[in-house]
Amino acid sequence: MAQDPLINVQNVKSLDLLITLEGNLKRNDAISPEIATAIDTRYADFGRDMIADKTGLDLSDLSPAETRIVNAIGRYVALQKRDGKGAARTFQLIRNRGLIDAAEATVAKSKVTQGFEVLDQADMRALSFEQIIEDCPEEFSERALWYARRTLGLPNALEKPPADIGTLTQQRTERLLRWLSHRAAERGGTLGGYTNIDVGKILGFDDLSRHGRVLGNIQSRIDFACYREALPPLGLCVVEHFANAWSQEDRNWAFPVARMKEAAQTYRWNESDFDNIKATTRTLPGQAAIPWRKELVEREQSIRNWAESLKPSETLTDERDSYEAQPEALDVINQERAALTRPEVRTRVSKQIERGPIGNRLKKLNGYRCQLCEALGHDPIGFVKTGGEPYVEAHHVTPVSELELGSLGAGNIMIVCANHHRQMHYGNVEVTRNDLEFLVRIDGAELKIKRFALC
Repeated sequence: MAQDPLINVQNVKSLDLLITLEGNLKRNDAISPEIATAIDTRYADFGRDMIADKTGLDLSDLSPAETRIVNAIGRYVALQKRDGKGAARTFQLIRNRGLIDAAEATVAKSKVTQGFEVLDQADMRALSFEQIIEDCPEEFSERALWYARRTLGLPNALEKPPADIGTLTQQRTERLLRWLSHRAAERGGTLGGYTNIDVGKILGFDDLSRHGRVLGNIQSRIDFACYREALPPLGLCVVEHFANAWSQEDRNWAFPVARMKEAAQTYRWNESDFDNIKATTRTLPGQAAIPWRKELVEREQSIRNWAESLKPSETLTDERDSYEAQPEALDVINQERAALTRPEVRTRVSKQIERGPIGNRLKKLNGYRCQLCEALGHDPIGFVKTGGEPYVEAHHVTPVSELELGSLGAGNIMIVCANHHRQMHYGNVEVTRNDLEFLVRIDGAELKIKRFALC
């Protein structure tokens, strides 16, 4: 008996075999919607594997645009293979600049890119960098968006592209440095007494469960520049730094974070320091992990020497402590800790993620109705459990397993039926979000799902 083609797709072992299998299924007119979804998933899987192998990038905690870039790579490489070409240049660009910067650098050119032409001819324009930039404008510069819209044949408000003032990541980096410089000047050169929530507001990030990773990346780029300039890390001037910053990982030594933090908060910062840091960040790729990882591989002892050489200024230590001693400051710190909470891993027989009670509260708040069924016009009430309560599940849009900041929060949860929960995890579903809604593309429909907020 011939094996089920869906199973063949799901179990295919290489990109070359997937290309051949897809061709055979097309010739036999055997590609159902379910099989098409499975093929797309396998191309995305191979794309992710190729990027990880050829660039060494950490592909966890990706933004919506980064996820789409990764998912598109497998398809693009397959099309290049069909034409007897490779994609070495694409991988080199991603390795050197990161996913977002690679997309920006690719599209911001006077001529239409080869990648766009290849995908457009294959009727896969949706996978192009240009379409990804158009769909996720909040992750790219105005200049990149202008070029993307020009290539897509969409109107631009300006006749000519905006001036090249760097990627959106660099623009945000410099905005934060300006704010820190001004704050230091007002406080006689010292920094401290502010939170990541304060920093997020400077950059327009009101929801750290949504933008915490972006903010962390910007601060990490600044901290690498501080290392290069032999300065204390500015990212440790906040009252409560990101929990995963300065982790030990697999090294046999740990960053002396407490002492580094004291050094940063008691150092007398001046305008020249901020100018030097800004100049250095302009030489860095958009993803902070790239230079940090390279430096740790090639010059780990240099980083260790820098970290262990940092010492607090004794004359300023008492001043630094004054803010944190105030009751209202403690309220801010506790509030931020709640906003930046990470799912807790508790060790029992094995490791489990403590998901918290919010999901159950939201199920009750939403009347045990599936939000997707309701938006699609279907019966939102599933089967009724023996206790008389309708059965629904809490779906975390950013997976809890990624231990992302705020992923346990109400604003990251949708209430869905069991079928839609499985589809959200394994189907061809795209989810983006704004401050008020999840924007869901599922089964050919585009839905707006209200985000919860618990006061």
